[in-house]
Amino acid sequence: MSYWAMMGHVTGSHRTSTHRPTYTFRRFTPEDTPGFLDLYETVWGRTRDRDWFRWRFEANPYLDEVPMVVAESDGELVGAEPCLAFRLQVGSERVLAFQPADWIVHPDHRRRGLMGSMADVLLEQYATDGPALYFNFPSPALVPGLQQLGWRMASRPSTYYRVQNPSAFVEYSRRKSGLQSTATAGLARLSTPLAHGYVDVLDRLCHPAPEVTVDRYDSVPVDLLTALYERAVPDRIHVVRDAAFYRWRFENPRWETTTYVARRDGEVAAACVTCVESDGRVRKTTLLDVLPGDGSADADTFTSLLCAVVTDAADVDLLRVAAGPIPSSTLRACGFLSNERFPLSRLSHTPPLAVRPASNSPTAWTWGARDLADGTEWTLTLADLDIA
Repeated sequence: MSYWAMMGHVTGSHRTSTHRPTYTFRRFTPEDTPGFLDLYETVWGRTRDRDWFRWRFEANPYLDEVPMVVAESDGELVGAEPCLAFRLQVGSERVLAFQPADWIVHPDHRRRGLMGSMADVLLEQYATDGPALYFNFPSPALVPGLQQLGWRMASRPSTYYRVQNPSAFVEYSRRKSGLQSTATAGLARLSTPLAHGYVDVLDRLCHPAPEVTVDRYDSVPVDLLTALYERAVPDRIHVVRDAAFYRWRFENPRWETTTYVARRDGEVAAACVTCVESDGRVRKTTLLDVLPGDGSADADTFTSLLCAVVTDAADVDLLRVAAGPIPSSTLRACGFLSNERFPLSRLSHTPPLAVRPASNSPTAWTWGARDLADGTEWTLTLADLDIA
């Protein structure tokens, strides 16, 4: 569908209104920043400032502009579809990829095709000088629309949680996915003492290896992490961990980051970057990144790393980490449970990996002998998601 055909489709699609607005679509300009932040607050009920916007979009090292399409009506910004730029790699090949993030439409302008129209314009605008592919982690409500636009859904590894306050986890899950009931909340209150006893027992049984030491950094040691990544590059599709990535990705002004580096006999063996966040009701520690990404560190090293993180996170309500480099047996031994298994499966879910090549031809779905739509062909951490 052409740009003008889409304009015609959107115009007049709202039959119940006497005023039929028209919409124009274009690339983002810096002058749109205040309007985007206002619209973001209107849609999500959360305030974000210019420092956050500068980090999230303008400071991205892989593109000289903010990859975003906006929708205007009567001179007012009523919709926006921004993307984050990443480098993806499989084998020795690297490509530019876009991750749609913070797609928003003003409540007064919904159900008029704006989301699909902006997505089509985005693909058209970046058809020749844009990414090789798009990937995202959509909520269930977005999946049907993305599938209509040619995206495919793939499963991805679950998220593991160490629940130290079940009531807070229920609150966290309610706001993330809308899963909430009186019975579930009551179960959480009753299970709180049990949860504390469970993790306390595990903590007494789980000990760091004596030959492994763990150092803490208040910043991100870029050279150290980059060297660790390059020493054991995953052989599956993954987000590149180069110096530019580490200098940008963890500078979120809302995060308190700590890097944990495990050394075995003095040699760097594994590392993770964590952040602590609190919204006033739920305080959580997220293991954003874990190295080596191919999981080649031994279980004792990963156990020592997790012990240090858990010790520092005694006062948080929950911890979370993506399944991947750290063996599931090691995670369970340190009190982490998969959200794909009962009881956490009743309260949480893992969003699918949504993928779409820039070219929707059949051959574009294969890259380096890897099927883009097969989640097992990807290696992902929580730093690769559009969390902000």
